[in-house]
Amino acid sequence: MRAGSPDRAGRLRFQVLGPVRAWTGDRPVDLGPPQQRAVLAVLLLHAGRPVSVPQLVDALWDEWPPPRAVGTVRTYISRLRGLLEPDRLPRQDGQLLVSSGGGYALRVPGEALDAAGFEERLGTARRLRGAGDAAGAYEQLRGALALAEGVPLAGLPGPYAQRQRDRLTELHITAQEELFGCVVELGGHAEPMGDSIAGLRAFAAEHPLRERPQALLMLALHRAGRQAEALAVYAATCRTLDAELGTEPGPELRAQYEELRDGSAGHGSAPAAGAGRGTGPATGPATGTGPATDPGSGLATGPGSGSARDHARPSRPARDPADFGGPSPVPAQLPSDIADFTGRTKAVAHLATTLRGADGARAPVVATLSGLGGVGKTALALHVAHSARARFPDGQLYADLQGTGRAPADSGAVLTHFLGALGVAEGAVPDGLAQKAALYRSLLADRRILVLLDNARDGAQVRPLLPGVPGCAVLVTSRTRTLALPGADQVDVEVMDEAEALELFGAVVGAERAAAEPEAARQLVAACGGLPLAVRIAAVRLASRPGRTTAGMVSRLSEERRLDELRVGDLAVEATFRAGYEALDPGPAHAFRTLALGGLPTFCRAAAAAMLDTTDDEAEAAVETLVDAGLLEAHGDDRYRYHDLVGLFARRLGEHHDSPEERAAAQRRLFDHAQRHGDDVAAAHAQRLLSDSRQGTGPYGPAETALRESRGPDHASSMDVDKDKDKDMGMGMGMDSDLVSAMDAHELALVRAASARGRYGPARRPAARRRWFLERPDNVRRPGDGVRCLGRVPPFGRHLRGATRPKEP
Repeated sequence: MRAGSPDRAGRLRFQVLGPVRAWTGDRPVDLGPPQQRAVLAVLLLHAGRPVSVPQLVDALWDEWPPPRAVGTVRTYISRLRGLLEPDRLPRQDGQLLVSSGGGYALRVPGEALDAAGFEERLGTARRLRGAGDAAGAYEQLRGALALAEGVPLAGLPGPYAQRQRDRLTELHITAQEELFGCVVELGGHAEPMGDSIAGLRAFAAEHPLRERPQALLMLALHRAGRQAEALAVYAATCRTLDAELGTEPGPELRAQYEELRDGSAGHGSAPAAGAGRGTGPATGPATGTGPATDPGSGLATGPGSGSARDHARPSRPARDPADFGGPSPVPAQLPSDIADFTGRTKAVAHLATTLRGADGARAPVVATLSGLGGVGKTALALHVAHSARARFPDGQLYADLQGTGRAPADSGAVLTHFLGALGVAEGAVPDGLAQKAALYRSLLADRRILVLLDNARDGAQVRPLLPGVPGCAVLVTSRTRTLALPGADQVDVEVMDEAEALELFGAVVGAERAAAEPEAARQLVAACGGLPLAVRIAAVRLASRPGRTTAGMVSRLSEERRLDELRVGDLAVEATFRAGYEALDPGPAHAFRTLALGGLPTFCRAAAAAMLDTTDDEAEAAVETLVDAGLLEAHGDDRYRYHDLVGLFARRLGEHHDSPEERAAAQRRLFDHAQRHGDDVAAAHAQRLLSDSRQGTGPYGPAETALRESRGPDHASSMDVDKDKDKDMGMGMGMDSDLVSAMDAHELALVRAASARGRYGPARRPAARRRWFLERPDNVRRPGDGVRCLGRVPPFGRHLRGATRPKEP
């Protein structure tokens, strides 16, 4: 039974010969994020044998585990138990995923795993063929190959998954060889010989350094009466082995050639498994004896190196692609460079050095650029690619992989596009992904081509599009930081600092106009959080309105209006964030909305756990998922933060998706957590919630200034701003009295912490704000302990003396 075929009996079944999936009967099971699925794969492939926690840590991270790797593994195990046995009662021992010998074992029958069925059929086919039953072996091999759904363990990270991917790939290729051997031996009784030759020719082209497919193709052509073509295959194989490995064919392939040349090859058995040197790990063109090739992609999945001789030889001219329909074109597909590109000096220099390294590299050079949506990954990649064009005279290929959209680009469709750009006629493009990838790599051999893959979704989408030989280079942009491309140089693209953002602003709006209002320009780029897309949109809007001032634009960027204002034409900051958000599963999406409610500059996993009402380990898994998706930033060890604009977007989503009671409950849990964990945490939280430092506007400077402005000529307008601020800190949001009391308690914690250090600055703004709140005509609350404590601190007592008097009834 295929892994994905219906099973009405309700049995649990697993697939690893493709993306890791599971079904209970015919109902799919959501197995969670890639690392959790990787843990499941390790347990499945150990076939019921116990796997220790250190083994699982090594399987996921090898020598570089994160600080809380063991806790993360145990969290994955706990979740998998719930997914695989949803009806298990609390504290009841599991029957499937059990603790055993200091580790864990997954007790499922062998027939529940597609890989076990594959290997069993392969072994049966070998026994049948050894007994002379080629027809029976053919049927077993067809059944085995039908189980494969693509690249084994597709998309799973970690060294164990890579090793198993290579092993299962090699088994898949060996099964294909043996299937073609049965077809040739049966002489057209299994399937029409013409179809067999076509399939065998594509298979041999996909694996030009494996000698057995070449021998099978020679024998099939000979038996079809195509003697000249059979001998031509041998000649081509000799040239390939000499050019790529500096060696000659092995004895089995030479013997096959001599039989064909002498006319002595009859209709006996086809070459047996193991014939020729090409039965080791599969190799793509010009990769030497490199790592295995993924079925369904034809791509080397390991680092790949090639022989030493490959690197000592000078580069040769590109292969003649005349067989593919015309002269060899030089593609130049890069979109235009950004005319007003500014900043990024260090990143540009780093990537330029990386691309220069393609000259003497042992494998294609790959660099990944990851970061928040709108941070300028594509602009940076395009600028670097254009600067390096001279180093890649054979052309530049470009594709938008649409990784953040609802329908990411299909790798096969992208390969068809690339093959056409490389001169392959439409009718000569193979049908399968593996065949397209093999032809693509063959055409890139001995050519110096730069490939830019923009907006990638994951590594599985990218891997078939990578060249197979040194001399080429690839730039990949993606919001995810976990593409898992072997040997890739990973570049995190951060938001711009103030100087870079001002330079970009001036480049768009004009240097003279930017210099006319320097302070307003600084406020504008601060309101944009240094995000290049936001700065560009604001600058474009200003440039299109010559009569509008920068200060006027700043005033339009209040927190409530900011996302609405940061849009022009088809560019919008909110739309960019939404594309990443909509790619999240429901759990991480809820975490994204909820964690923004705290408004903290940074937070740890314990604070996240409090807001999400879950364990520390599960909270860490959720925030790491958001980091991987480019929606949250890791800021040191166990610290995370939202970009200001992303936080605004998340809170806006929360207002639409989560009830006020849910949001208030999450905030209350965070307040309680801050109180339980000491003054430092509480003070930091109170300072964030009760200050307006993110806005940089309004009457909340030092306390004296705040009070003076609140009573000055602009009292009414200040009141309006103050109401916005109160809304920002939790006032006027329908919070219940418990929450407001909690805020009083946090003010008290804030002042205690400040007093202990002799630093009162952090409490000035809460003091001024609380006096204004207490003096409002509609206020009926008595001052809390926090306010009275503020009044006792000498620097603030004079500002709160009146506010702390009880109101007349």
